[in-house]
Order: sequence, then structure tokens, then C-alpha cells
Amino acid sequence: MPTSHGFTDDRRISEVLAEFRAALPRERVTLADAMSALGDRTIGGILLVMSLPTVMPVPLGVSVLFNLPVLLFTFQWMRGGYELELPGWLQRRSVSTEAAARLIDSVLPRLRWIEGLLTPRWPHLTASGFERRLGTICFIMAAIAITPIPLIGWLPGFGLLIIALGLIEHDGLAVAIGLGFAAASALFATGLVASLAYAGTLIHRMPLSLP
Repeated sequence: MPTSHGFTDDRRISEVLAEFRAALPRERVTLADAMSALGDRTIGGILLVMSLPTVMPVPLGVSVLFNLPVLLFTFQWMRGGYELELPGWLQRRSVSTEAAARLIDSVLPRLRWIEGLLTPRWPHLTASGFERRLGTICFIMAAIAITPIPLIGWLPGFGLLIIALGLIEHDGLAVAIGLGFAAASALFATGLVASLAYAGTLIHRMPLSLP
């Protein structure tokens, strides 16, 4: 079982994704395929790969396919578990190889650029003593991201992505930036729900006009 945030080898996640891209299955790519490509990865690597579709222009069904595992994983993480365990039916969910290739091709240049900015710092935010609290925050972000409301998933998804990279590279500053996205996503979601509730109240109070 993984016990740390980093990788168990020296490859960066962009290199792992590039190798996965070069060896994609012929027709469909399952969630199990993506997990197998990660190998013996830990919190940061799993969280990163699962969060990528949340911040990319993919169909709602594709993003939900990945958001549900993120929700399950962060729930396990919040409770002190660090190994992703998914039911078989979820592992068999798939997208077309073409869609998977487009997603990876789109994200790789951005991912490599972000990796170049990261460096080990602010170790208290990547230390093991902070991990369960971080898991709780990530679970809340995953719950917001999976909400089927347009645009609501972008902020928490990007926050999860930055936190994952910070954990992988032991960069506490990146984790802090991700936590800032967490706060912003919570405020945005709260404001959006309140606005929708207020609009619904106004509509309910509107008098019916008879012909």
C-alpha cells in the first residue's frame, strides 16, 4: 500500500502520460487501463490523473466518469486510506481511444510547463501530519466538482490538479495555491446555489397572469 505522496520511481507524471498515450488500446480506454498505466503510484499521481478531465473541455459524461473515482478516493483518503479501491463496474467504464488521445495531447504541454515551475518548499503542507486534513478538503472539492451544473466543476478541478502536483513535487506553495482554489470554489458554489434558490423563490412568488 502506498505510504507517501510521491512516485515510487523517478519519472514525472508527464512522462508516464506520454508513454500511456503512445500505447493506447485500439478502440476504447477503460479506467482500469489508466490505473494500470500509473503503476504503483500514490496519492498525488492518482489524484492528478483523475482530475485532468475536470479542467478540460470534455463532455459531461467523460468528466463524471473520472469525478466519481476522485470522490471515492478522497473519501478513503479523508478516512486515512491511501490506496484507491474501485468497484469492477466502474473500472470497466471507458471512453473512445480518440477522446483519450485528444485529452492527453491537450494537457501534456501545459503539464510539462507547470512541472517546470515546481520545486520542493514549504514542507509542512506536504508532510504526513497534514494529509488527512488535506484529504477532507479534497473530498469537499470533489463533491463540488461532481455536481451536474455547468462550469461549477472547473475551480475545484483545477484546485485538485494543483494540489496533486504539489504533493508529487513536494511543493507546499503549489498545495497552498490549490487550497486557495478550494476556498474560491466553495464560495462560488455557495453563491450559485443561493442565487438559484433566490431566483426560484422569486419565480414562485410571481402572480399568475390570466388571459
